[in-house]
Amino acid sequence: MEKISIGNWELSALVIMSFCTKIFLNYPRVMSESAGSAGWILSAYTSLLAFVIFTFMLRLYKKNYGMDLIDLGELIGGAPGRIITGVVIISFLIYFIPVNLREFSENMKIISLVISPISFVTLFFLGTMILAAYFGLEAITRVNAIAVPVISAGFILILVLVGQLYDFSKLMPWFGTGLQEIFIGGLPKLSYFSEIIIFFMLPPFLKKFNNFRKSSYIGFVFAGSFLFLSTLVFLLVFEYPTSTESFLPIFQLSRLINYGRFLQRGESVFLLMWSFAAMLYLSFGFFMLLYTFKKTLKLEYYKPLIMPFAVIIFSLSLTPPNLMSAIKLDTVYFLNWGWLISFAFTTLVFIAAGIKKRKGKKE
Repeated sequence: MEKISIGNWELSALVIMSFCTKIFLNYPRVMSESAGSAGWILSAYTSLLAFVIFTFMLRLYKKNYGMDLIDLGELIGGAPGRIITGVVIISFLIYFIPVNLREFSENMKIISLVISPISFVTLFFLGTMILAAYFGLEAITRVNAIAVPVISAGFILILVLVGQLYDFSKLMPWFGTGLQEIFIGGLPKLSYFSEIIIFFMLPPFLKKFNNFRKSSYIGFVFAGSFLFLSTLVFLLVFEYPTSTESFLPIFQLSRLINYGRFLQRGESVFLLMWSFAAMLYLSFGFFMLLYTFKKTLKLEYYKPLIMPFAVIIFSLSLTPPNLMSAIKLDTVYFLNWGWLISFAFTTLVFIAAGIKKRKGKKE
């Protein structure tokens, strides 16, 4: 598997897809709930802060480039260090993949497959995840590299077509619920960039550190821009506090597209973009779960793990009794604490690896 290589644009597309898929779920609404009419400021602030922290993490990681987090864990503490690091990453993935799978499935059921049981809709996404895992990382990244520009174009088209409904007076008061709520209370929203921990499992598939850094930066810039625009346009159309009541914000925007009899029902475009983005997002996360488990236990192959883990993910996704319970697991628990694993834990691993390496040179 280590012979597989990822191109520069393919990594950038992975970053964009991983960070931006949540736009199609509840991201604009959560920004509005947290900062009121200043949700767009909160979005820009958290995106910029995540970029700055990521830059700092890259500086710590640079001297160990070519090693992923599992390798660094082994460098720090041998086999126990490798297993502990792997368990942390696996626990992270085993939590957010079923939660997101349930959210996507419930939303698909509400939007389109109204009379279908939730288990059937979940299997629709799970089947794609299983198929993608069999094809492997290279296939996932290549399909994603083609799909991201198309999905991005459709997303921008929706934002442009609702332009006739923009009302900048809806952004007042400019600082919404207050500066403290934005800049202090908004810090946990860094969890929206929690997928960053997965990207530090990918360096063995890229040849040079500069390529990894440049591609990640490009992905960050595009992702931050899309997150910002989605929140800004949403608040230009739906005034706070009405904005906190919208189910699937971008879906609601697409329903407002109406240019006479020739251009209506933009939600059909949204549904195609949304379902394809969800498949790519879940497939990438599922593969990285399998890969991390394989590398943690030093197994030779990952494909025998596909079906057992698919059953686990399917079972866990059906554990929440309803959609609101799944949303609570995402926006209340994961959103408030996910950054501790993705940013704090990863940074500590880099610092410990740097110290270990310096001690090794002195000896």
